[in-house]
Amino acid sequence: MQKYRPHGIAVTDLSAQLWCEKQLEFSFEKGRVKTKEMQKGKERHTDLHEEIYVIIKVEPRTIEDFIAVRLNNCLVGLTTLLKGKMTRELPIYGKVNSLFVLGSIDELVLKNGKLLMLDTKTRGSNNMPSESQKRVTRFQLMLYKHLFDSIKDGKFNHNDLLAFYNLNEKSTITKDIQKQFLEMGDNIEPNINRLSQKVFSMIKGFPEISDNLQIRYESQITKKLIGSDEFQFNAELFKRDCDFVEEFWLEKRKAIPVGESNKWKCNYCEFKTFCSNNTKTLNLFSNKQILS
Repeated sequence: MQKYRPHGIAVTDLSAQLWCEKQLEFSFEKGRVKTKEMQKGKERHTDLHEEIYVIIKVEPRTIEDFIAVRLNNCLVGLTTLLKGKMTRELPIYGKVNSLFVLGSIDELVLKNGKLLMLDTKTRGSNNMPSESQKRVTRFQLMLYKHLFDSIKDGKFNHNDLLAFYNLNEKSTITKDIQKQFLEMGDNIEPNINRLSQKVFSMIKGFPEISDNLQIRYESQITKKLIGSDEFQFNAELFKRDCDFVEEFWLEKRKAIPVGESNKWKCNYCEFKTFCSNNTKTLNLFSNKQILS
């Protein structure tokens, strides 16, 4: 954690481990090359985000600024959810076992007293993804549900957030970021403790996210719906996957490459020339059927 993610592990980091841990490790060490597909996916998410929000860029100067901007965006998102019954790109914090994790929930809908979570993924082909690809995204959504519900249930509170970043009740944002908000006709609570308390208190007022989760797959070219993957939150599977991904971050083991049945993934990996799995199959942890 200190080497790769000192300010918190991303939800997408954890879900990427179920695709290929070696690829994730190489991405930290060598950096990723953004493909056209990745860029199109990012652009689509921005389009969806801008359907309900006016996005204004600010420049955080300190870690306090960065946290405050995310918390403020969460506050705006929760207010929109309460009034408009829907929000997108909602920042969230929490813990997965012993790991401090952060991310942004793609979409939440408040309907008939239930809180529903959806995610939109774009695809270059007009076919639904493979089961291996579905599994990665399913785990991602289950992680978001876990983080949100943990705050709602009081298992993760604002003091936990402050403690991770070594902040206290007097920690505040810079005058510069306050000025940036004022210049765009907005305001932000300068005290991190009060701001986080307000956000976490508001989350507690919502119901837990429904166990019925949905992923929508659409064409990158036409933006037409290809199909949907609707599934149930599986507590047993979720715990197993959380225990597995945690081991890597705690250095209980090295990154595991894909097994023989999944070596087809290597054909699409930008790091295959660096990876020993390209020349031989490593049979590490053969008793774990996580990646095969």
